[in-house]
Amino acid sequence: MVAKLDLPFPYLSDPDRSGAIEPYGLSNPDDARNLAYPAIVVVDRDGTERWRWVSRDFADRLPEAEVLETIEGFGLPSVTAAPLAVGLAEPGPNAMPLAALEPYFRGAKFAAMAMYLRLRDTPVKEQAKAESKAYGAEMDRYLEVVKDLRRRKGV
Repeated sequence: MVAKLDLPFPYLSDPDRSGAIEPYGLSNPDDARNLAYPAIVVVDRDGTERWRWVSRDFADRLPEAEVLETIEGFGLPSVTAAPLAVGLAEPGPNAMPLAALEPYFRGAKFAAMAMYLRLRDTPVKEQAKAESKAYGAEMDRYLEVVKDLRRRKGV
């Protein structure tokens, strides 16, 4: 994932769920695939949890700017992490190739719009509209990032 997305930071993988998922209570008992809730947990140097955000489901994410603003607001000093052990660099059998991300995010955006259209004449129309709009904006951000990444990688 780090290599595919050219991430400037390490990416935590917790396949046995013992490193972060179970200790931070991020297991999702309703997910048949045994996936954890997407989450952000900010821990200071002493190991004290300073902030957490846990999604409702796999489609729920905070905008990156909001995350960075929140973390910067703590005024925590920068740290230099110990080198991480690099895990298996081969994608799993279900990994989505970089070239597939643009059509995937476009499809996700239009699916959210379609779900809103189904709900627009129901009592939850305002919530559906707000969530569809927010999710569409998220997919637009992801599309721009993927396009930029593909330009930088020359693919």
